[in-house]
Amino acid sequence: MSQPTETPSPLTATERASKSGERLVYIDGLRGAASLAVACYHITRYTPIATAARGFIPEFLQGIFDRGWVGVQVFFVISGFVIAYSVRNARVTPGYVANYALRRSLRLDPPYWTTIAFVLLLHAVLHLGLGWVSPLDEPEPLSPPLSWWLVLCHVLYIHKINGYDSLSAGFWTLCIEVQFYLLYVTSLGFAQSVGGLFPQAKSRQANGLDTQSGAWTPTGICLAVALGAFAVASLWVFSVDREHYENWLSFFFYLFFPGCAACWVLTRQVPAFVFWGYFALAVGRLWWLGGLESVGEMFELKAALVTALSILILGQTGRLTTALDWRWLQYLGRISYSLYLIHFPVSHFICTAVDRWNNGPPSPAISAGVLLASLLASIGCAHLLHVYVEAPSVRLANRFRPKP
Repeated sequence: MSQPTETPSPLTATERASKSGERLVYIDGLRGAASLAVACYHITRYTPIATAARGFIPEFLQGIFDRGWVGVQVFFVISGFVIAYSVRNARVTPGYVANYALRRSLRLDPPYWTTIAFVLLLHAVLHLGLGWVSPLDEPEPLSPPLSWWLVLCHVLYIHKINGYDSLSAGFWTLCIEVQFYLLYVTSLGFAQSVGGLFPQAKSRQANGLDTQSGAWTPTGICLAVALGAFAVASLWVFSVDREHYENWLSFFFYLFFPGCAACWVLTRQVPAFVFWGYFALAVGRLWWLGGLESVGEMFELKAALVTALSILILGQTGRLTTALDWRWLQYLGRISYSLYLIHFPVSHFICTAVDRWNNGPPSPAISAGVLLASLLASIGCAHLLHVYVEAPSVRLANRFRPKP
């Protein structure tokens, strides 16, 4: 007598979107908003004429720009969700890890390396050729000084691990992102190995179900336990010791984890209390921070929790494919990686040229106009970088995607 075959649980709205090939446009919208926020923060803070422009920019708007750095934390939550979502059905083997690393490299490296080359070209023209302030020395002089070793460390995403300054604002986050990618996929492989020891998991594997979204899976539970423990340590231990941990993923992992947890719940790999339990611990951390730490640290944790909560709620209500479906924001979402990379050197060049040509910052109104022009020019350059470098890199990476 044949045994009945286990069937997957009904698909969530998020999973149905994946099966039908729909884009999660809310995630793209978040990317666009985060990249715009970071660009506005840097342009209105670190360019040579930024101080003068503050005399014209309305105070409430400048207050928003001054908190644009929180876009980085939003990116971390998005990465947690997207990476967990993209590999949720993968069977992790040593070969898969190598293939995954190759695809990530093909996807990220060309736009990043192109921007590094652009920054070094600006340095040669502005600093060595014209004697102007180099983009490498904004907002502070580069430390250690420029060298081939420093450039190589950037190329390999290890300059932050070595405690070096970035060649351009924002490059440091790529070091953290790469650490997260490698941790997640190897942890998933470990969870699959441990989860496969349970009788239920063996039955699921025999029927090809253990890597599919459905009922709470042993793999999902093992992954949640392992990464959840790391997230709690990051939240309560590592993130309070900036001196020793800020160059490592352990300092920031508490921001990635709620994105991961939201994905696991939406794809029914873990029970909902995994997300809500961590959420409660983070709220407790906020309460503790209120008495002992800065408002800034409270703000970035709040932003991360709100971002993850919005993803979970919209995913449960089937609106991840419709929310933030505004053409301009979706466009920024498509070019968000390129905009994140290129905005700082472009805006530095424009604002430095205006400052030098005028023998100092122009009037507050003109300075504000130049900042706006810098932002628009950054978006234009990001479009070019996306079309001619990033998009071809994505297509190349997709050629190496394992077939289902």
